[in-house]
Amino acid sequence: MKVNKFQNDLNFKNISLLSKPLGMFYNPNAIIPTLIIETGVTSGRAYSANKKSGKIEASERIVEQGTSAVVWLWGVQMLKKLGEKIGKKVLKRDDFDFDLGFDYLRNPLESVDKSALKFKTANLFLSTVIATLFIGFGLPKINHFITKNKLKKQKQNNNEAIVNNQKNITFDEFKDRIKGISFTSRLYNFANIIENNSTARLLTTDIGVVSGRFLNARSESERVENPFRDIASIYFYLFSTQHTVNFLNKLTSNTDINPKVLDVTVEMLKKRLEKSNLTDKYNFLNKAIGRAELSDLRRIDEMFKDKKSVTLDEFKKVFSKYDIKADLMAKLQPELAGEFVLSKTQAEDIVKSGWISDAGFLHDVMERVTDGAYKQKNRFISAKRVDKIRKSIEEFILQIEKKAQKKNCTIDSTFVENVAKSNIRKNFIFYVLGTTISIYALGFLIPKIQYMIRRKLTNSDEFVGVKENSK
Repeated sequence: MKVNKFQNDLNFKNISLLSKPLGMFYNPNAIIPTLIIETGVTSGRAYSANKKSGKIEASERIVEQGTSAVVWLWGVQMLKKLGEKIGKKVLKRDDFDFDLGFDYLRNPLESVDKSALKFKTANLFLSTVIATLFIGFGLPKINHFITKNKLKKQKQNNNEAIVNNQKNITFDEFKDRIKGISFTSRLYNFANIIENNSTARLLTTDIGVVSGRFLNARSESERVENPFRDIASIYFYLFSTQHTVNFLNKLTSNTDINPKVLDVTVEMLKKRLEKSNLTDKYNFLNKAIGRAELSDLRRIDEMFKDKKSVTLDEFKKVFSKYDIKADLMAKLQPELAGEFVLSKTQAEDIVKSGWISDAGFLHDVMERVTDGAYKQKNRFISAKRVDKIRKSIEEFILQIEKKAQKKNCTIDSTFVENVAKSNIRKNFIFYVLGTTISIYALGFLIPKIQYMIRRKLTNSDEFVGVKENSK
């Protein structure tokens, strides 16, 4: 049965000019948010190093952070593509265009040749290992070599200057010169996350980075400083921004909703409201979210008691009166092992009468937020992600209703659009603020604590690279 989408044209304008830049924060594989953080961190750590111990350490921080960022953001992907090119020639095949993850609703791997599956998995892990070894073990050696040669060259230049000047210098002048110098399913899902999530690639390489920098440390102080810095950084790289956004959204009764999902939801609500002509604001909640018979919900609870999904045929045997809606809802994902399946959330939406449980509307949402990948058998969109999207829509409906009650006004198209614009503005501010907090912690706060540790262990701010090469 063909899915009749709620909207005929998905190429409508964004609600706000901030929709597109905000959307980057909701894309797990987006480069720009991570690049912004890395640029801030590199600048902050270089500044902190230069301020505390000089240009030599600042130079190491720039090389270390800058190169690591390039490898984190692009290195694994480039190595993966190179491996696939080699695989195409060696294995004489060209069928690596599939996602590795799967769950109880989707499985892109069921029709994939086993040799292609094994090769892609091995290639991805090998690419990650190579990148990790380079950052953890190769890059520190390169940095140490650069530092050693810089100090050697500076020492030669200073010696030549002393000979040419033929004069003695005071102890204070000597200190100033020195200061100037001294600056299986789980396996496949894990592989899929590495391939399609930039922050996951960063976390994975960090494991090797911490080990490598610990083993390559040039002193006991550095052996403590580096693990502290790298381990403490993981939280602020991967989690702090989202935690900040969640806290601020809860504090302001706002909804953390993908702007693409919001665009489709607002267009749907505006069309529904124009036809419904609601005069009582309290009718909005019943119309938008809808209700289900208690007996239907109980039967769904029983049906999903020991399982996370049921086949379409199993559902229709119990709920024959919802045949048409069930057929449409099941097509939110491709067939699994030759049968269409449903999640519990989807089953509940089938028996509800709300606008947001309309199958055509949900297809529009998935079309927009996944750029059409939701209906492709070789692509993996996790059930967890789908449920999160569905939950965010309901939370936005509740947000509209709550604001209407607070202002004691009728909900119409203009009111819905104003709430949506406010939502986008707040989320943009929250994500920018969360990113700024991460940059501050990574670029300034953690280095500050790191130098406190160094002073505690060595009674000096002097950089070990300078100290080691001055012996």
